[in-house]
Amino acid sequence: MKRWSTKDLYTLAPPADGRPGDAILTFTDRYSVYDHGIMPDEIPGKGRASCAMAVRSFALMRDAGIATHFVDQVSENAIRIKLLHIDFAGGGGTGPGAMVPLQVVYRNALPKESSVHRRIAAGRLDPALVPERTGPGSPWLAEPMVEFTTKFEETDRFVTREEAAAVGGVGPEDLARIEKRTRRLASVLTAHCETVGLTLVDGKAEYGFDGDGELIVIDHAGTPDENRFYLDGIPVCKELLRWLHPELRERVQGYIRDGLPRERWPRPQPLPAATVAATSAVYAALAGVWGGPSAAATERLRTAVREFTEATEATGAALGDRTGL
Repeated sequence: MKRWSTKDLYTLAPPADGRPGDAILTFTDRYSVYDHGIMPDEIPGKGRASCAMAVRSFALMRDAGIATHFVDQVSENAIRIKLLHIDFAGGGGTGPGAMVPLQVVYRNALPKESSVHRRIAAGRLDPALVPERTGPGSPWLAEPMVEFTTKFEETDRFVTREEAAAVGGVGPEDLARIEKRTRRLASVLTAHCETVGLTLVDGKAEYGFDGDGELIVIDHAGTPDENRFYLDGIPVCKELLRWLHPELRERVQGYIRDGLPRERWPRPQPLPAATVAATSAVYAALAGVWGGPSAAATERLRTAVREFTEATEATGAALGDRTGL
């Protein structure tokens, strides 16, 4: 078994000779924020909710003609997948039956918390690479912005397209296919959000090649762990968990800057029980909304968000101001 921060992978048959293997991907109740690793608490029902949203999203992709590694759902929090080879050493070409070791980020808007602002301010991102806004002062982009990050380094980092091709072991044509597919995926999820009364701000996707060398979406997409979803201007996604750990991002950046080994990073304090319960309710209600348009489901999500803000002594206005949408 392979254990990641939020998911477990059980290999049934390993990939071999350029052909995918077979595995079970389990969504757990664990969570991680700011690349810190597994946090002290588990959020009851988070895995079940994330799995339901992933399965629905895979169906949306199938209907849109986007191939994925999804085979079927095997339990309330687990799916069967085509397992691709992962070259952790890197440096070689990525061919049939292998994962592309990159994460691809797509952005419809730039909320206050977007790393784009920090990277521009630090001189690590050319502002010319950011699409035009829909209007003066608007956080919304006239077209989606697509970026690439590393996948298997100590902490993920943004890379140029040239470096992405090298890290991913793919050529310019395949990288262009990945970007085009990501824009298509973003449009599918954005449209579904509009249908169910949510707003999609940004997200990420991962890719690989099946046994015939065809590009497929892997891992999962359309869940609150890799998407920023909003309801009435308030985040209903992993952003809530980030909200619960103020200053953790700065501390993690300090640990990395100082070269402190990950095993020596101080462990965050557990969350209050009421906060954990309120967060769990948001995840459950969000999964209900993602299943399809429903006024009752949307109202349950609004109630869960209100109870979350009360439990955390936050306010909807404060959360909205933090993100700027």
